[in-house]
Amino acid sequence: MAATQGAPDWNAMAEADFRAHLRAVIAAHCPEALRHLPHRLPAAQTQGWYHALHAAGMIAPAWPVEWGGMDLSPARHLIYIEEMEAAGTPFLHDSGVRNLAPALLAHGTQAQKARYLPPMHAGKHIWCQGYSEPGAGSDLASLGCEGRVEGDKVIVTGQKIWTTSATEATHIFALVRTDRAGPKQHGISFLLVDMATPGITVRPITTLSGQADFCEVFFDGVQVAMADVVGGLHEGWKVARSLLGFERIWAGSPKRAVRALDQLGRLLAERGLEGDPIWADRYGRAYCDTRDAQDLYARFADLVAEGGDPGAEVSALKIWSTATYQTVSEALVEAAGEDGGLLGSVPAGTTPVDVLATYHEARAPTIFAGTNEIHRNILARAILGLPKAP
Repeated sequence: MAATQGAPDWNAMAEADFRAHLRAVIAAHCPEALRHLPHRLPAAQTQGWYHALHAAGMIAPAWPVEWGGMDLSPARHLIYIEEMEAAGTPFLHDSGVRNLAPALLAHGTQAQKARYLPPMHAGKHIWCQGYSEPGAGSDLASLGCEGRVEGDKVIVTGQKIWTTSATEATHIFALVRTDRAGPKQHGISFLLVDMATPGITVRPITTLSGQADFCEVFFDGVQVAMADVVGGLHEGWKVARSLLGFERIWAGSPKRAVRALDQLGRLLAERGLEGDPIWADRYGRAYCDTRDAQDLYARFADLVAEGGDPGAEVSALKIWSTATYQTVSEALVEAAGEDGGLLGSVPAGTTPVDVLATYHEARAPTIFAGTNEIHRNILARAILGLPKAP
């Protein structure tokens, strides 16, 4: 992809002008019917908004300019997130833009970048992530989905689970075991796979909230060209580790907690509880915890932008942000009183709040991208120097 002609320098723009531009694009192109929804809609319902962001040169805030990105500084990226969250813009099927692209830019060949980044950027390809398996979740290196090398092909047989957006995806990036010799981190390969390839079956999983965004994906002798192996055969763990670094910063994003905090504030005002000393104290603590998460996120975003390795410390971000989100979601249910157990929205100022949907959605972030228990163990061993449990 050629460099975007005439693209503005978003980082040099005055903050007030940058915010005003974001708000104008949102007001013009994001319908009210898509705002402040508690769950991800099918791609067909959100692609208009996706294409509008693409046309405005604003779909890939972290990508470099030469590939059509905004190349935002960490501070500007946080503002981008703040404005999108404040306006309630919908969740997109953007795992490719958000997760795969950084790893592809770092480890992919020029041919892979040229083939996959432009249609990903334009929304023509929707990607899902094939990592977790029934026996390999947080301990991802234990994966067993087999990739048998035959000439210039990798023949994939096995299963993935909890695959977000697999029913919507045109492509999947997956980790498979191509060699069983040596340590378990060795012999894993990172593959780019077209979901239309014969031998792939997708089965949706209905969650507690009634949504079916998670899926099982089955591979039965799926043929993948060697040209679609990223980072080299048997070298997928290093690619996965870089992607997991990006993913764990994303998983520690404070945006969910910020959205829930806004909902809580509006609900308390709606019910005349903002002056209640108990609720004022709870809201104040939630506000401070959320601000702490934002500050910690900014620190890691700065580190990555400067080429640094977030290291084991990034686990603290993931734990804090997701635990804060859960705490705020629980306060929402309590503040709603007898309405807290009802499906559907309750009045909360200018925008209704689906209290139970937020509560249900807040359960998942403490599990995905490595459970918080796993991250506490990482901190205990890597930062505090505690021994690994026998």
